[in-house]
Amino acid sequence: MQREQISIPKILLYVLFALLAYVLQSSLFGTWSIRGYHLDLLPAIVAAAALLDGPMEGAVVGIVVGLFYDLGFIGVDGLYPIFFLLFGLIAGAMSRLALSRNYVSMLLLNAFEMTVLGLLRYFAYLLPQKGASFVLVLQQIVGGVLLASVFCFAVYLPMRKISRSFDTR
Repeated sequence: MQREQISIPKILLYVLFALLAYVLQSSLFGTWSIRGYHLDLLPAIVAAAALLDGPMEGAVVGIVVGLFYDLGFIGVDGLYPIFFLLFGLIAGAMSRLALSRNYVSMLLLNAFEMTVLGLLRYFAYLLPQKGASFVLVLQQIVGGVLLASVFCFAVYLPMRKISRSFDTR
């Protein structure tokens, strides 16, 4: 069995891209609202890294994105890095087995990830502490997923360019 090589410069570029997206999302995009929904592109970074490069890159980027979530968003501390780590591993393994490395696969992974993340937020934080309505939360989840799906190309194209610049195949 051959061991997978991880490119440290590629991971660093992914982390810098995630940091840029986090800064833009928490400052500029955080104030924008499109029909009551806020743009959240951080989960798309994990989906793109896992899809384009595999489970190890997805896991590392997932931990970083999870830490950014813990820094900037309200919720259960430590839950986001664990969630994104596991998602990066699972999505990377799935991308090796069943998904092609294209934009449609990334949209599907991102939609699934954001839906599970929204439900996790609801059951771990909103329901026990605030008693939020499931229908309203589901509406916000679906709207957020649709909005992120429209703008996912802004994550996929740069991530694909980074991945291809380090691809040795």
